[in-house]
Parts: sequence; structure tokens; C-alpha cells
Amino acid sequence: MVTATEIGIGCAVAIGIANLAVSVALVRSRFYSRLQKLAQLAIVWCIPLFGAVGIWAFLRAQYNWQKFDTREFPEGSQKGVAVEVQNAVHGSFGGGGGSAPD
Repeated sequence: MVTATEIGIGCAVAIGIANLAVSVALVRSRFYSRLQKLAQLAIVWCIPLFGAVGIWAFLRAQYNWQKFDTREFPEGSQKGVAVEVQNAVHGSFGGGGGSAPD
């Protein structure tokens, strides 16, 4: 029969493994600065279960960070073209000063 002590030890080991896994993923992340990583590591280890889950959620949200990285945007001249095209499309269907389609 499983005792309460064994259940407690099992939970502690599971939380420790989760904290370790999140810590390794956080250290490997290229999205955060060193200070941010240290602060998040402190959260993971000071608030064991909830800290690991919360920081894991932040890491998961930034999983494909190249997709949202502003350094990946087009050059300034290309941005101007994209804005003009967007304004032309949205302006021609009502809201902007363009004429309605036939």
C-alpha cells in the first residue's frame, strides 16, 4: 500500500523534474536577456509548481519567436509599399475615402 510519505516524495520529485525541465528550456531560450532569465529562474524555483507552469506558458508562447520578431520585417521602403497596398484594399470597400466596387 502506498503511504502518504511516498505520495509526497513522488510529488516533490515530479515538481523538481518539471522545474528542472523548465529551467533548461529557459536557459536555452534566445528570446530573453540574461536578467530576464535570472528573474524567471527565481520564479520557477521560489514558487515551485505555479512558477514552472507560468514560465513554461511564457516559453511556449514564444516557441516560434522568429515569426513575431520585429527584426524579420521588411526594409523601410517595402514597409511603405505594404501600407499603401493595405490602405488601397481597405479604403476601396467602405471606411476609407475610396469608391465602392462595381
